Amino acid sequence: MTTNFSIEKLPILTAGGGTEINLCIHHYHAAAAGKKVYIQAGLHGGETAQWSLKLLHDFLLNNLQSGEVCIIPYANPLGWLQRTYYATAGKFSAIDGRDINRLFPGKADGEIQERICAALMSQTQDCDLVIDLHTSKMSNPFAIYTKPEYEKYIRLCGFTYNQYSDDASIPSLHGTFNAALDRAGIDNLTIECGGHDEYDESKTTAVFAALKSLLSALGMLQPTETPAENIYTFEKRLKVFAPVAGLLKLNKKPGDKVSAGEQIGEILCAQNLAETQVVKTPINGILHTIIPSHICWEGDIVCEVIPEDNLNQL
Repeated sequence: MTTNFSIEKLPILTAGGGTEINLCIHHYHAAAAGKKVYIQAGLHGGETAQWSLKLLHDFLLNNLQSGEVCIIPYANPLGWLQRTYYATAGKFSAIDGRDINRLFPGKADGEIQERICAALMSQTQDCDLVIDLHTSKMSNPFAIYTKPEYEKYIRLCGFTYNQYSDDASIPSLHGTFNAALDRAGIDNLTIECGGHDEYDESKTTAVFAALKSLLSALGMLQPTETPAENIYTFEKRLKVFAPVAGLLKLNKKPGDKVSAGEQIGEILCAQNLAETQVVKTPINGILHTIIPSHICWEGDIVCEVIPEDNLNQL
């Protein structure tokens, strides 16, 4: 079964010095008609979700039974140009300081980032499902959904812990990709694929399996195995802040159960090598994300914990 594959370059704008900024759109067409799915990654520079897209690319070339899949691996090329030494930090634009994922649906003739948003939205208008891949500090894969009716997609993904966020009711999230798609009546899902600037084979394959499961449910692939039954949703995450600046060493990892008052790490204080500061979690719950660095300032978010009483099993 051969899939028709092509890459289209969509011009967005000309940057300073004459550099052309394009979106590289990967098109996969099956011989038989069917659903259309759009998948993007890299909306924030430095978020390395493309590992799973490579697995999906290889798979689709010989296994797409019907319909069309469109993939943009690097949805924000300007964000990926923001590199200092070996670090790519493109969550906030160096041009205007704004998060591109607060500017949707964008404007084709608007400011720089708005033009990228408008181009991305133009690829979604006739889609049955849109999937936005991100990474989240250091974490295990999880999905974020914005409507209760999207729980059917959460079950298909098979991730253990998943966040419900009613973006439409939160003013600060009005301009997210999810909220813009909801207003346009397009089903959508965000998948956090693991940690920033990370390669982890188990996480990569878990996201790949989730993508296959979603496409299979739409009749585009052969049926896949039923995901695990222990799937939970939550709405709240409690942030734990660094009490002092220094070097952080955690003894817990994402997905671990923690108890109120339990030590989860310690900080070697910046102003006194003889002093270490214990970091404790204030509640019972699940350690969800951790800081993606051993270097911390006082007030940095060391980790986020899902409160035990906020977990709901699907």
